[in-house]
Amino acid sequence: MRSLLHTRPARALVLASALGLLLPAAAAPAPVWPRVALPASATAYPIGEQMSVNGTPTRMQGFVTRTAPLDTAAWFRTSLGQPLVETPLLGKMVLGRAQGDYYVSVMLEALPGQRGGTRGTVTVANLKAAYEKRDANRAINERMLARLPNGSRLMNQLSSTERGRATAYILATNGHSQQANRDHLVKRLEAEGYVLEREAGPGQKRTPGVPAEVAAGRTLFFKGRDKEAMAVIRPAEQSGSAIVIQTVNLVEELK
Repeated sequence: MRSLLHTRPARALVLASALGLLLPAAAAPAPVWPRVALPASATAYPIGEQMSVNGTPTRMQGFVTRTAPLDTAAWFRTSLGQPLVETPLLGKMVLGRAQGDYYVSVMLEALPGQRGGTRGTVTVANLKAAYEKRDANRAINERMLARLPNGSRLMNQLSSTERGRATAYILATNGHSQQANRDHLVKRLEAEGYVLEREAGPGQKRTPGVPAEVAAGRTLFFKGRDKEAMAVIRPAEQSGSAIVIQTVNLVEELK
């Protein structure tokens, strides 16, 4: 059976972290999300329709187009309207603006190995919903951090629910050793019904899709009933440890 961790929603969370627990739906009318037009030559593909980035409900869509990044950016400047914030980010360009209760952004980069083409990501974030759910988000963050030793700091939290899979991703740091983090995390996840299946240390063969920057760390793989988890524990940039935890749970989709 294909691992739950290697799905489009799981990969989408890693992408979302470069830009910045799905909450229960309220009994109010569904919000009307802004629609972002794409250039006529663009080919779109879905990334996530039910995502949360650090507690903010988010929708993401990717696209590719044959036009050059500068021409594509010019098209979006006209399409999105003004005022528009433009931010260079690691060789990419991000265009963004507030639109009512939402913030809309478009990240553009040149297609690798090709001339003239552009790859883009459209992100729409519901700022009002994030504010209204701030207390619930705080409780979720505290529950996530309880899996780690005291003093841990949450750096990024992402989640997505797509096609019956609820995927959650967190990045945290603390001043504890990798071994202390490993032992604490294993104990906590076992209490949640997970079983540690295997570990991979530095230099060992890793599962495809694990970023190169975690190569110096230790990777742990867990399984439970209708759920899986993967944790990567590595040295932090200055001292202590950085910990990535990704969980995937099968959920019953609402009809």
